[in-house]
Amino acid sequence: MRSATGSFYPAAQRDGWRALLPFAMADEAPDIRRQSAFLIYTLAAPQPEERFPGIAGLANVICASPCPGQASMTPALDALMSLGDMRFAPYLSFISKNLPPGRLADLLAETEAIPTDLGCGWLLDILDEHPELTSTIAAVLAGMPSRAGEVLDVVVPVPSWQFTNSAVQPLHSWSIPEYRLRMGERLSRYLAPEEREAVDRAWS
Repeated sequence: MRSATGSFYPAAQRDGWRALLPFAMADEAPDIRRQSAFLIYTLAAPQPEERFPGIAGLANVICASPCPGQASMTPALDALMSLGDMRFAPYLSFISKNLPPGRLADLLAETEAIPTDLGCGWLLDILDEHPELTSTIAAVLAGMPSRAGEVLDVVVPVPSWQFTNSAVQPLHSWSIPEYRLRMGERLSRYLAPEEREAVDRAWS
Protein backbone atom coordinates (compact mmCIF):
# COMPACT_ATOMS: atom_id res chain seq x y z
CA MET A 1 0.00 0.00 0.00
CA ARG A 2 1.50 3.30 -1.09
CA SER A 3 1.01 6.62 0.65
CA ALA A 4 0.39 9.87 -1.20
CA THR A 5 4.15 10.33 -1.47
CA GLY A 6 4.58 6.99 -3.21
CA SER A 7 6.40 5.23 -0.37
CA PHE A 8 5.09 2.04 1.23
CA TYR A 9 3.44 2.33 4.62
CA PRO A 10 5.78 1.21 7.43
CA ALA A 11 3.53 -1.75 8.31
CA ALA A 12 3.70 -3.03 4.74
CA GLN A 13 7.47 -2.57 4.65
CA ARG A 14 7.90 -4.41 7.92
CA ASP A 15 5.42 -7.24 7.40
CA GLY A 16 5.96 -8.10 3.74
CA TRP A 17 3.49 -8.12 0.87
CA ARG A 18 0.89 -10.08 2.85
CA ALA A 19 0.30 -6.88 4.79
CA LEU A 20 -1.36 -5.54 1.63
CA LEU A 21 -4.18 -8.11 1.73
CA PRO A 22 -6.30 -6.37 4.39
CA PHE A 23 -6.07 -3.20 2.29
CA ALA A 24 -7.08 -5.17 -0.81
CA MET A 25 -10.21 -6.29 1.04
CA ALA A 26 -11.27 -2.64 1.00
CA ASP A 27 -10.84 -2.31 -2.78
CA GLU A 28 -13.79 -0.93 -4.72
CA ALA A 29 -13.82 -3.99 -7.02
CA PRO A 30 -15.79 -6.93 -5.52
CA ASP A 31 -13.63 -9.52 -7.31
CA ILE A 32 -10.47 -8.12 -5.76
CA ARG A 33 -12.06 -8.08 -2.31
CA ARG A 34 -13.13 -11.73 -2.60
CA GLN A 35 -9.79 -12.85 -4.01
CA SER A 36 -7.86 -11.16 -1.20
CA ALA A 37 -10.05 -12.94 1.37
CA PHE A 38 -9.42 -16.24 -0.43
CA LEU A 39 -5.67 -15.63 -0.28
CA ILE A 40 -5.79 -14.90 3.44
CA TYR A 41 -7.28 -18.36 3.95
CA THR A 42 -5.01 -20.26 1.59
CA LEU A 43 -1.50 -18.80 1.58
CA ALA A 44 1.50 -20.66 2.89
CA ALA A 45 2.84 -19.99 6.36
CA PRO A 46 4.04 -16.44 6.93
CA GLN A 47 7.58 -15.61 7.88
CA PRO A 48 8.17 -15.08 11.62
CA GLU A 49 8.39 -11.31 11.21
CA GLU A 50 5.04 -11.06 9.38
CA ARG A 51 1.99 -10.15 11.40
CA PHE A 52 -0.38 -12.12 9.20
CA PRO A 53 -3.80 -12.70 10.81
CA GLY A 54 -4.81 -16.05 9.32
CA ILE A 55 -8.33 -17.42 9.67
CA ALA A 56 -8.62 -17.08 13.45
CA GLY A 57 -7.40 -13.50 13.33
CA LEU A 58 -9.73 -12.63 10.49
CA ALA A 59 -12.69 -14.16 12.36
CA ASN A 60 -11.84 -11.79 15.21
CA VAL A 61 -11.75 -8.86 12.78
CA ILE A 62 -15.16 -9.84 11.37
CA CYS A 63 -16.57 -9.86 14.89
CA ALA A 64 -14.94 -6.60 16.00
CA SER A 65 -16.81 -3.32 15.97
CA PRO A 66 -16.18 -1.73 12.56
CA CYS A 67 -14.00 1.35 12.39
CA PRO A 68 -15.31 4.46 10.63
CA GLY A 69 -14.91 4.03 6.89
CA GLN A 70 -13.99 0.34 7.17
CA ALA A 71 -14.98 -1.79 4.19
CA SER A 72 -17.60 -4.47 4.69
CA MET A 73 -16.29 -7.80 5.93
CA THR A 74 -18.84 -9.68 3.82
CA PRO A 75 -16.23 -10.70 1.17
CA ALA A 76 -14.22 -12.44 3.90
CA LEU A 77 -17.33 -14.22 5.12
CA ASP A 78 -18.27 -15.16 1.54
CA ALA A 79 -14.88 -16.74 0.94
CA LEU A 80 -15.10 -18.70 4.16
CA MET A 81 -18.57 -20.05 3.30
CA SER A 82 -17.82 -20.71 -0.37
CA LEU A 83 -14.57 -22.66 -0.01
CA GLY A 84 -16.52 -25.54 1.51
CA ASP A 85 -13.67 -26.84 3.67
CA MET A 86 -15.39 -28.36 6.69
CA ARG A 87 -12.44 -27.42 8.91
CA PHE A 88 -13.73 -23.85 8.70
CA ALA A 89 -16.94 -24.76 10.56
CA PRO A 90 -15.63 -23.75 14.02
CA TYR A 91 -14.74 -20.29 12.69
CA LEU A 92 -18.22 -19.77 11.26
CA SER A 93 -19.70 -20.92 14.56
CA PHE A 94 -17.43 -18.46 16.39
CA ILE A 95 -18.64 -15.63 14.15
CA SER A 96 -22.34 -16.31 14.64
CA LYS A 97 -21.93 -16.68 18.39
CA ASN A 98 -19.89 -13.50 18.80
CA LEU A 99 -21.52 -11.06 16.40
CA PRO A 100 -24.57 -9.12 17.58
CA PRO A 101 -27.62 -10.35 15.64
CA GLY A 102 -28.08 -6.98 13.93
CA ARG A 103 -24.53 -6.87 12.61
CA LEU A 104 -24.72 -10.52 11.57
CA ALA A 105 -27.89 -9.74 9.64
CA ASP A 106 -26.19 -6.79 7.91
CA LEU A 107 -23.27 -8.97 6.74
CA LEU A 108 -25.55 -11.75 5.55
CA ALA A 109 -27.77 -9.33 3.65
CA GLU A 110 -24.79 -8.53 1.40
CA THR A 111 -23.49 -12.07 0.87
CA GLU A 112 -22.86 -13.57 -2.54
CA ALA A 113 -21.59 -16.93 -1.28
CA ILE A 114 -22.15 -20.01 -3.41
CA PRO A 115 -24.08 -22.90 -1.83
CA THR A 116 -21.92 -25.42 0.02
CA ASP A 117 -22.85 -27.87 2.73
CA LEU A 118 -20.61 -25.89 5.07
CA GLY A 119 -22.30 -22.56 4.37
CA CYS A 120 -25.87 -23.86 4.21
CA GLY A 121 -25.37 -25.90 7.37
CA TRP A 122 -24.09 -22.81 9.15
CA LEU A 123 -27.10 -20.77 8.03
CA LEU A 124 -29.41 -23.45 9.39
CA ASP A 125 -27.46 -23.41 12.67
CA ILE A 126 -28.05 -19.65 12.86
CA LEU A 127 -31.78 -20.37 12.70
CA ASP A 128 -31.34 -22.48 15.84
CA GLU A 129 -29.32 -19.76 17.59
CA HIS A 130 -31.15 -16.65 16.35
CA PRO A 131 -34.73 -17.41 15.28
CA GLU A 132 -35.28 -13.66 15.01
CA LEU A 133 -33.12 -13.74 11.86
CA THR A 134 -35.40 -16.09 9.93
CA SER A 135 -36.27 -13.49 7.28
CA THR A 136 -32.59 -12.73 6.68
CA ILE A 137 -31.62 -16.41 6.47
CA ALA A 138 -34.55 -17.15 4.15
CA ALA A 139 -33.44 -14.38 1.79
CA VAL A 140 -29.81 -15.60 1.81
CA LEU A 141 -30.83 -19.19 1.09
CA ALA A 142 -33.22 -18.11 -1.67
CA GLY A 143 -30.38 -16.24 -3.42
CA MET A 144 -27.82 -19.05 -3.31
CA PRO A 145 -28.96 -21.58 -5.97
CA SER A 146 -28.59 -19.09 -8.83
CA ARG A 147 -24.82 -18.93 -8.16
CA ALA A 148 -24.03 -22.65 -8.61
CA GLY A 149 -25.51 -25.74 -10.20
CA GLU A 150 -24.86 -28.02 -7.25
CA VAL A 151 -24.09 -28.02 -3.55
CA LEU A 152 -20.65 -29.27 -2.53
CA ASP A 153 -20.53 -31.49 0.54
CA VAL A 154 -16.84 -31.41 1.40
CA VAL A 155 -13.90 -30.62 -0.79
CA VAL A 156 -10.24 -31.46 -0.84
CA PRO A 157 -8.94 -29.33 2.04
CA VAL A 158 -7.55 -25.96 1.10
CA PRO A 159 -3.75 -26.17 1.48
CA SER A 160 -3.09 -24.09 4.55
CA TRP A 161 -0.55 -23.59 7.28
CA GLN A 162 -3.46 -23.00 9.65
CA PHE A 163 -4.48 -26.65 10.04
CA THR A 164 -2.44 -29.62 11.21
CA ASN A 165 -4.90 -32.15 9.76
CA SER A 166 -4.44 -32.24 5.99
CA ALA A 167 -6.19 -35.55 5.30
CA VAL A 168 -8.06 -35.55 2.00
CA GLN A 169 -11.80 -35.27 2.39
CA PRO A 170 -14.07 -37.00 -0.13
CA LEU A 171 -15.71 -34.85 -2.75
CA HIS A 172 -19.47 -35.17 -2.92
CA SER A 173 -22.27 -32.98 -4.14
CA TRP A 174 -26.05 -32.78 -4.25
CA SER A 175 -28.24 -31.31 -6.92
CA ILE A 176 -30.13 -28.18 -5.91
CA PRO A 177 -33.48 -30.04 -5.51
CA GLU A 178 -31.80 -32.84 -3.52
CA TYR A 179 -30.33 -30.39 -1.07
CA ARG A 180 -33.67 -28.63 -0.65
CA LEU A 181 -35.05 -31.90 0.67
CA ARG A 182 -32.14 -32.17 3.12
CA MET A 183 -32.99 -28.74 4.54
CA GLY A 184 -36.73 -29.25 4.57
CA GLU A 185 -37.34 -30.29 8.16
CA ARG A 186 -35.20 -27.56 9.70
CA LEU A 187 -36.63 -24.88 7.44
CA SER A 188 -40.20 -25.81 8.25
CA ARG A 189 -39.39 -25.44 11.95
CA TYR A 190 -38.66 -21.72 11.69
CA LEU A 191 -39.73 -20.15 8.40
CA ALA A 192 -43.11 -18.57 7.84
CA PRO A 193 -45.10 -20.16 4.98
CA GLU A 194 -44.29 -17.36 2.52
CA GLU A 195 -40.58 -17.52 3.39
CA ARG A 196 -40.56 -21.29 3.02
CA GLU A 197 -42.31 -21.00 -0.32
CA ALA A 198 -39.68 -18.54 -1.61
CA VAL A 199 -36.82 -20.84 -0.56
CA ASP A 200 -38.54 -23.92 -2.02
CA ARG A 201 -39.12 -22.11 -5.30
CA ALA A 202 -35.48 -21.05 -5.55
CA TRP A 203 -34.21 -24.56 -4.78
CA SER A 204 -36.62 -26.45 -7.04
